[in-house]
Amino acid sequence: MSGCRLFTLLVLAAASAACSTAENGGADTSTGDTAPAASATVTVLHYQEQEAGTDSYPVRVLVNPEYLRIDDGYAESDFTLLERAARTVSSVSHQDRSILVIQHTPAEEQLPADIHLDLEQAIDTDAPRVAGRQPVHMRFIANTAVCHEAVIVPGLLADVVEAMIEYEEILGSRQQENLSIIPESLQTACFLTRYVYAPARHLRQGFPIREWDADGYRRTLVDYSESERVAGELFRLPEAYQRYSLGEATGG
Repeated sequence: MSGCRLFTLLVLAAASAACSTAENGGADTSTGDTAPAASATVTVLHYQEQEAGTDSYPVRVLVNPEYLRIDDGYAESDFTLLERAARTVSSVSHQDRSILVIQHTPAEEQLPADIHLDLEQAIDTDAPRVAGRQPVHMRFIANTAVCHEAVIVPGLLADVVEAMIEYEEILGSRQQENLSIIPESLQTACFLTRYVYAPARHLRQGFPIREWDADGYRRTLVDYSESERVAGELFRLPEAYQRYSLGEATGG
């Protein structure tokens, strides 16, 4: 999802300071909330994703009322976890034995007045129906530039869409606080719209089964299943790993 790309931007922006914080012992060592149950019922989504200059790779998303987890499709992979009640996103690196924690911070600013949004859409008659719903091709525009495009199925997996909106908005509010360390040359109307002020814009139209942009980003839903039982351990953050907050790392 575009949230994966946003998370990467956040991490890169704070990488040097974050490493310094961890090495100097300024980490958050709390162990989190009550442990998940032994098993959980989730909706499982499988994607193929691609960035500019890379081969496509698998992405798995697990969603239920308590959590959203993004990983590489297997239990032992690094993963990102949204704890929905706490409105907290954590990125787990097994190699570094670390957890980057992003707390929700309410956005203080709205979309700048000089950025004008537009939406072009058309029924995708070539696409088969999904769960009885016809997909719609949408082009998301800021100041006449097409920021990205998506094939969206309105009304599909509404509970999953809600969780994805929460995830995107947490990262977007954090990115807003990081704008001072983002080069002005990168702060285009599309960047500010897509990653800062309206990161869930496309999700408010429905569930995306395909997304792409002119920079080479591609994301395609391969399959999904509802009411799957998975191990509760998938939603547990490793207690022994060092934790640090992006806010602390960037001085926010």
